[in-house]
Amino acid sequence: MEAAASNRRAERSSCSHCGLPVAAPFPAAGPAGSPDAANAEIFCCHACRMVAAIIGRHERGEHRWNLLRLGLGALLAMNVMMISLLLYSGSVDPPSVRIFRLVLLALSAPALLILVPPFLAGALREFAAGRTGLDLLIALGSLSAFSLSAVNALRGSGEVYFDTATMLPVLVTVGKIIEASAKSRAAGLLHALETLLPQTALLVAPEASREVRLESLTPGDLIRVRPGERVAVDGTIVEGESSIEEAAFTGEFLPRSRRPGDGVIAGTVNGAGALLVRAERTGRQLLLHGIVEMVQDAWANPSRGERIAQQAASIFLPAVLIVAVDAAVYWSMFGGSEKALLSALSVLVVACPCTIGIATPLATSLAIARAARSGIVVRGGSVMEGMARTDTVFFDKTGTLTQGLPTVQAIRPADPDVGEAELLGRLAALESASGHPLARGVLEKARQDGVPIGEAHDVEVSSSGGISGTVTWRGATKRVSAGTPSFVGADVATAETGGSCSVIEVAWDGKLRGRVLLSDTVRPDAPRCTEGLLKLGIASVLLSGDRFPAAAAVARRVGMDRVEAPRTPGQKLQAIAQARAAGRKVAMVGDGVNDAPALAAADTGMALGSGMELARQAGNVVILSGSLASIPWLIELARRTCGIIRGNFAWSFAYNAVALAAAAAGVLHPLLAALSMVVSSLTVLGNSLRIAAFAGEPVERPSGTPSPPRPSLPLG
Repeated sequence: MEAAASNRRAERSSCSHCGLPVAAPFPAAGPAGSPDAANAEIFCCHACRMVAAIIGRHERGEHRWNLLRLGLGALLAMNVMMISLLLYSGSVDPPSVRIFRLVLLALSAPALLILVPPFLAGALREFAAGRTGLDLLIALGSLSAFSLSAVNALRGSGEVYFDTATMLPVLVTVGKIIEASAKSRAAGLLHALETLLPQTALLVAPEASREVRLESLTPGDLIRVRPGERVAVDGTIVEGESSIEEAAFTGEFLPRSRRPGDGVIAGTVNGAGALLVRAERTGRQLLLHGIVEMVQDAWANPSRGERIAQQAASIFLPAVLIVAVDAAVYWSMFGGSEKALLSALSVLVVACPCTIGIATPLATSLAIARAARSGIVVRGGSVMEGMARTDTVFFDKTGTLTQGLPTVQAIRPADPDVGEAELLGRLAALESASGHPLARGVLEKARQDGVPIGEAHDVEVSSSGGISGTVTWRGATKRVSAGTPSFVGADVATAETGGSCSVIEVAWDGKLRGRVLLSDTVRPDAPRCTEGLLKLGIASVLLSGDRFPAAAAVARRVGMDRVEAPRTPGQKLQAIAQARAAGRKVAMVGDGVNDAPALAAADTGMALGSGMELARQAGNVVILSGSLASIPWLIELARRTCGIIRGNFAWSFAYNAVALAAAAAGVLHPLLAALSMVVSSLTVLGNSLRIAAFAGEPVERPSGTPSPPRPSLPLG
């Protein structure tokens, strides 16, 4: 899976201007196979290519020339526009009209020589690539208007449309600059993460401490982090205590206390205390780079809506050309050649394929970047679409709804020949090979009580709710099983419910030897999460491998009214499959490797914490802060995004349908058509940019307000 992700990253192309992924690249220069093509920059759209040509990465002199060329072309076009308005007013005497028209011709020719070549070059590149695009429409429209106007100006009869010919490329260029800036904003949200790393770090060495660049750091190095500095590595605190501000990763602005043994993340900000940190991950292995790579992979993974938009855009431009030809043929028969040319010109100019092409990808990219800014990694636009439809969220219990820091409440031997120390020592030996949160509580209790932990080998973790292995404790070797009563073979009548505690049964030599009771603390944000989901009309279900009384106690504390327990990993998969078969759109929230199958089986898998490897394998979403309150916020963001996308699509198709009909009917002047096209693009851009400013949080229901009815769940 990781190799596949690496291959995708290797094959992925990013826009040379805005940094967003490129599905169908627009090369900067050079036909396919030419030497220039091999080194050519690539762009995701007309806008980025055009803006890069004007204000992009060039030599300073060429950069100034491009700006001067655009400014000169716009100045000539504005003069053409002012003289045209004077002619339209009718205040110019007839003998002077011909002179003014020749002046317009003289001003328009150099303006087009400056403004149109980029569109012509783009149209030729698109044609060579086997497709048509906006460049072709603009070049055809501008040159057609100029040709007709030049002929009429020279022969002294007919109308002239030099204003349309010159203002069309100016308006489109300005619109494209705004569009490219909007797309750069999406990439800028992600780029802000990459700039969090400091340039250097203070390396502590036996001979002397010295400032070094981050590229020279390796795992195992000791780094001194002074007060107020950014952490340069992912590592563990060896010395010192401080507070760490992790807002860029978790979205939480309150600093968190850190002491020796705690982990720190590169890019976070140290508080008032000096820290000595041992590096564990450096360079491209940093969590920060993992986030950036996952978001870039997500951008390169088109959603269903994006694929539909790409298909629609691919047939839109040929359809526009057909409509333009039909309009020209019709008006040549019923309105004359000039009317035919103007109608066809208006059709070419008013068409706005950009609104269709950017309606989905821009909104999706902004949403993914907005989530990343709040410490949530979403693996693609299709995941956003899936979350927007979510109506049921399954939660694991231990480590998800609870803190994942269980403590042993009681050790109860069931055999008079077995003491608490032996029971705990053999169980701890098994649990040392387990990644389950309960294992940490058992091991911590053994360490606190000074109980020797046995040696375990041939350990097997079962999907039916237990663990077994051969354990040697104080010279005696036994085959030990621990887990649920059914797994260890205990009589259900003798099994202890444990009340609200989790119970681990322990057996060896075919006999129940005792049990260990553990309890965990409910996360403080869990009730807020379920309340936020309830406001969104989403059902919350606790799906736990623990005993029903323990699971039900947690469910009551967090406000859930449905519990499915005890459930083995296989039964969890079955519960999710049943919900999906009943038409539910299911999300699964978990935090451990044991949850990976359930995360993969759900429509949306949400992994809590910084489990990047787990998320790459199964989860669609990684919530780095581990905050449950982020879940309703994220679903609300997904719904807002999909609503904006639907609005963009509705506007795009409605605008193009009405505008093309008006242009073909001959009631839309070409210049007004050009202005309409630019306004339409800006409307879609402005609507999409609302996502970047999204700051909604799950709204808490005022006290005394009755709860909305909980959705019924057709689950067995």
